Amino acid sequence: MEKLVLPKSDSWKMFNAIAGRYDFLNRLLSLGQDLRWRLALKKLLPEQKKQTILDLATGTADVLITLAKNNPNIHKGYGVDPASRMLDIGREKILSQGLSSCLTLQEGDAQALPFFDGTFDCVTIAFGVRNIPDLRLGLLEMYRVTKKGGRVLILEFSKPENPILKAGHWLYLQTIVPLVGFLFSGNFKAYTYLNQTIQTFPYGDRFCKILKQMGFVGIESYPLMGGVATIYVGRK
Repeated sequence: MEKLVLPKSDSWKMFNAIAGRYDFLNRLLSLGQDLRWRLALKKLLPEQKKQTILDLATGTADVLITLAKNNPNIHKGYGVDPASRMLDIGREKILSQGLSSCLTLQEGDAQALPFFDGTFDCVTIAFGVRNIPDLRLGLLEMYRVTKKGGRVLILEFSKPENPILKAGHWLYLQTIVPLVGFLFSGNFKAYTYLNQTIQTFPYGDRFCKILKQMGFVGIESYPLMGGVATIYVGRK
């Protein structure tokens, strides 16, 4: 495996650089599946009313908007991301959706969250946990800010078990993703970095064991699209 083209601690610079094309390329490179995956995440939210939720690596706020839109159970939602240009786009989208009264975005580091212990009913992160420089520290922060009995939902890429699907997925990540990403964003390194972090992430049972080590209980995993992505559920 080649060395990552930039350290994870600088990944926010990469996301700022591709912010203007990020949403479009998400739709294109996921073949529209990212929309379905976010809806699957929404179905796993707690059911109680007047929830306060936090979305980490929120980027352009697609996840936060999906979770809050037409959901009367969400009282307040916060999104945190270190990439300011991504957040600027997210704020525009929140305003256009009429959700400014309940959704707030702010710059921040998942490894040092600016919130009190036990603040949130649910903490989510979609396709961002693999970019946290210190994975365990980020998970401990997620655990800390979650209420007792609350829930953490983590949506992340994984690797299919089916050997044919796994081979096709690997080929897609190694060739198509960097090429298409470069053609539409002009940034080859960004999309090389993204597929390399997918390849090195401890998915599946390994990640479930890490969640358990960080204190989470009732851990479940839900593979999507044959294991191309997985939703992990942990409870405090």
